[in-house]
Amino acid sequence: MAANDKRVIGNVSAPSTDRDPAAPFGLHKHLVLTYDSARHADGVGAQLHRIYGTYSIARLLGASYFHSPIARVDYQGFAALEGRSSDPRFHQEFNELFQIESDVLPTDDFHAICLPWMSVATFKQLATMFDIRRRDGRPSLIRLAFPFGVADRFPECYEVCKAISPFAASASVGKGRPLRVAIHVRRGELFALDSDRMLPNGYYIEVAQQVARVLETLEIDYQIELHTEAPDGEFVIRPGDLGIAHRISAPVVVSREMCRLDEFRVLPRLVYRVNDKAIECIRQLATADVLVTSRSSFSYLGGILNRAGIVLFHPFWHGAPSSWITVAPDGHFDEAQFRQAVTARLGLADSPAVR
Repeated sequence: MAANDKRVIGNVSAPSTDRDPAAPFGLHKHLVLTYDSARHADGVGAQLHRIYGTYSIARLLGASYFHSPIARVDYQGFAALEGRSSDPRFHQEFNELFQIESDVLPTDDFHAICLPWMSVATFKQLATMFDIRRRDGRPSLIRLAFPFGVADRFPECYEVCKAISPFAASASVGKGRPLRVAIHVRRGELFALDSDRMLPNGYYIEVAQQVARVLETLEIDYQIELHTEAPDGEFVIRPGDLGIAHRISAPVVVSREMCRLDEFRVLPRLVYRVNDKAIECIRQLATADVLVTSRSSFSYLGGILNRAGIVLFHPFWHGAPSSWITVAPDGHFDEAQFRQAVTARLGLADSPAVR
């Protein structure tokens, strides 16, 4: 945003209203939404999902957005958990890459409000409260821990994330580049806690085989990438481990064999991407031509930051944009819808293989 394209509201600089997208809830630029980075220091995927969710609902609600980066990451991946290691600077490279421009400038004149959760009704109440005391001119900074009370109700709001994604759309398929199918298999600490979030290997295999059948029918070159975490050997997860935070009551033994990675060898043109750095894994998910998500904010983030990819989504507690293709628990999805998305993505509408 150019410096001369800002206007002053109170002591805060905000974008001109003629630059704002349609806001069905009106314009409330004196209400400023930001992520409460001090409340939860869990995984990087979960925190970035909350940051981009906060930005998305600010656009939907006609509020201003102020960027608060990640302050700390406690769960730093399976490798760190196995190695009993923790990097206090782990979050820094993520903050350098995932920067969202603020609508307002830093100021000490904010009227600060901390909320764990916010609904549309709560936002309307805040807007009304501000209008009542508007004469003091102080903008209200709403530090929000979870934006999902609004974002899950209006998941189309995430569409604005494509325009600010730090990842460019993938180059055209062909000329030596196969179509990339990225599968995110969420494992890690879920072997010890919240294990009901893990989808079975058979689910991902069924989805990938169905994708492969469609692509082969269309005579499209492709590769399937398996993005997951696995320990190098057997180790023990303890209640006090960083990122576990006493969410288990007793030690849990985990091993590489529990991941059963050999089961995926039935997939054609498979590339294993095991224990990649988290920031590289997000990059690969967000630039895939086809992304198969897990029940995880990590791959959900990859989906909302993917500018042009096709997202195959297993429903969980977060709603999905209508452009995503829903997959049933048995791994089946609407092949006709997927075929249409692929041909549109690759400009193959006139291909004889499509007819």
